[in-house]
Amino acid sequence: MLLLIFLLDCRFLGIGSEPLEDLKAKYANSESKFAPIGDLNIHYRDEGQGPVIILLHGVCSSLHTWDAWAELLKSRYRVIRIDLPGHGLTGPPEDLEKLNLEEGVEVLNKFLEYLKVDSFYLVGNSMGGYISWNYVLKYPNKVQKLVLIDAAGYAQPMPPMIALGSNPIVSPFARHMLPSFMVEKSVDEVYGDSSKITPEIKTRYVDLSRREGNRQAYNYFFRTAREKFTDPKVSDGIKFVKTPTLVMWGKEDHWLKLEYAQNWTKDLQNSKFITYEGAGHIPMEEIPDITAKDLVQFLTL
Repeated sequence: MLLLIFLLDCRFLGIGSEPLEDLKAKYANSESKFAPIGDLNIHYRDEGQGPVIILLHGVCSSLHTWDAWAELLKSRYRVIRIDLPGHGLTGPPEDLEKLNLEEGVEVLNKFLEYLKVDSFYLVGNSMGGYISWNYVLKYPNKVQKLVLIDAAGYAQPMPPMIALGSNPIVSPFARHMLPSFMVEKSVDEVYGDSSKITPEIKTRYVDLSRREGNRQAYNYFFRTAREKFTDPKVSDGIKFVKTPTLVMWGKEDHWLKLEYAQNWTKDLQNSKFITYEGAGHIPMEEIPDITAKDLVQFLTL
């Protein structure tokens, strides 16, 4: 009983880690594969046939955020999604400084070279959106169309969890503990309609935050966000994106608010903008049927 109480307290306080093999047993499946890229072993899923769609999740998330989209799209597309470095079953590199978002562009490119994929549609949510539009700037000839879902790109106030986790006083402690109630609260914040959040969803986010190294990686991304996304120059490259782009946004996004999203329509030269009533920061997870339909319509134009 004392051991059980101790383990529950560790999970509640976000101390310690879950064994990787236990997490694989729970969150990998028959479609899961692992790609050796540098010192990373990138967890990915590659499903369906047809034109290739690459899906990149946001901070503190995983490839599971695309589960419903993959089911809806794989009958007509080859859908490839990954756990980005520092997330999911992939975990971080040995040197946390290699988690910088510019390096994320290069890791993505090396991963695609590993799969011998050189022409595709690129979709990114939140932090994955930041990596996506920066990837297009560096490798414009590889991306046929770009889709940004509540993407990071402009200076604006930080989401509460990131502001707290990157606070200079809190940050040294946050590297070693991430209480489960804070992870669950962040899930509440990124959904527009909390009634759609199941206990399984919250458990998944908590479990994967407890993969060895992910807590330190999250802390690195929080500190990077405080530095990068308070700098007005962070968006300087957006106006140079020429790739046809669809921007999707949940009107109830409390992390990257709609008022700042309007900047995309001003700076992107070749774009379409769609908003979703009642949806939050991850509309592809919250309202997959509607968002996947809009995606297909955009891709087939």
